[in-house]
Amino acid sequence: MTDRTPARSELPSEARLWRPSSRSTDSARGRPPGYSRAQIAEAAIKIADAEGVEALSMRKVATALGTGAMSLYRYVKNKEALCQLMVDHMVGQAVLPERTGEWRTDLRALAVAQRMTQLAHPWLAGIAAGRPTMGPNTLRMLEHGMSILDGLGLSLAEMLEIYSLISSWVNGFVREELTEEAVRERSGLSVQEWRQNIAPYIENLMSSGDYPYFTRIVREGIDHDFDMRFERGLDRIIAGIAATLPSR
Repeated sequence: MTDRTPARSELPSEARLWRPSSRSTDSARGRPPGYSRAQIAEAAIKIADAEGVEALSMRKVATALGTGAMSLYRYVKNKEALCQLMVDHMVGQAVLPERTGEWRTDLRALAVAQRMTQLAHPWLAGIAAGRPTMGPNTLRMLEHGMSILDGLGLSLAEMLEIYSLISSWVNGFVREELTEEAVRERSGLSVQEWRQNIAPYIENLMSSGDYPYFTRIVREGIDHDFDMRFERGLDRIIAGIAATLPSR
């Protein structure tokens, strides 16, 4: 048996999506391709921003590009691949400050950049969760995050676990933040009106005596500002990471 390098056509769809060429190759017809990954991603992102990611389809993206849906399949295999393209493109929009050399500061800056990117496009947090991609922008962010943690005495596996912890926590936080905002918008009520409408129900819960901690939360007016909650949560995560670093 002889080793054989797989032909380009045998590459998995994920590898074909991210192969080095900035444009997919229309080898079957022997003519230069017409669209770059960035052009396809940007067309899809405009649709998702305007109509929501649920309204996204290969046909709509093809129409926005001025081509037919079947032509688009030469570049992107399906909607799943299209979503990967969108996620990677948006990751590339994240502004990553220059590293300071202080890992806590740099890890915080990475988390803030991830949150800001996801908040700018509310659909992003939903499709990014649990969708692994090996796109160039995603890998550059991984390299940036891993370089922050390098030199702390951690194994490669531990560095990856911490990077994944930060990314997963940011994604979950943003999804909660956006969900609360979406519920409020769907109600058509202002924050004050919503509180007035729900006040009788809250009073019944508190007077029942069955929910002492909930009662304290309401009476003490616990701060629900998402910016402050994000900062405090991040403080605790970074403190936990620091506490478990090997002695140096």
